[in-house]
Amino acid sequence: MISRFDAVESLISLGSARGVSWADMEEAALQLVPYGGFPRAIELLTLLADRRPGQPSTAADDPGPRPQTLAAGRALFVQVYGDNADKVLAGLDQLLPGFAPLVLESAYGRILARPQLNLGERELLAVAALGLAALAAPLGSHVRGALVNGFPPGAVQDTLLTCNVLADDRSRPVIAQALDRIERKVYSR
Repeated sequence: MISRFDAVESLISLGSARGVSWADMEEAALQLVPYGGFPRAIELLTLLADRRPGQPSTAADDPGPRPQTLAAGRALFVQVYGDNADKVLAGLDQLLPGFAPLVLESAYGRILARPQLNLGERELLAVAALGLAALAAPLGSHVRGALVNGFPPGAVQDTLLTCNVLADDRSRPVIAQALDRIERKVYSR
């Protein structure tokens, strides 16, 4: 579902109409790397470049030496996963030894820690990408990440409801489950 490039033109127009900067749209496209892979990010950046007036607004800068990138990635990971961070990292290393540092450095340290968008905005983008990709477990983690990093439940629900318009038969039930979980945890107290 992250491959719905047929919707890009409408989404670019909608973003422009709502005052979203080209730099933020480019940053959102770069965010696809950890959630949808390099090929999808390249395709989206190509579509944006074809429509963008002028030069790119941002650059995919090298964030610095590996220890700094790893530390920045770990700090961000802890902001997203909170008290569960070490457990999640241990689980990643159980999948493949050395995978956790790769995720921390590459996804979190080199891409998600970039300054153009704040962490809450990045978490909403993750919620959208993971919902549309029908990845329930990471979706739940990033719903929590959006909630603890500045977005109220209604904003997360609105993001999921908006994604539901683009959803396919595989992703709709995952999105519905996430919406139900937010409803139960937040509003049934």
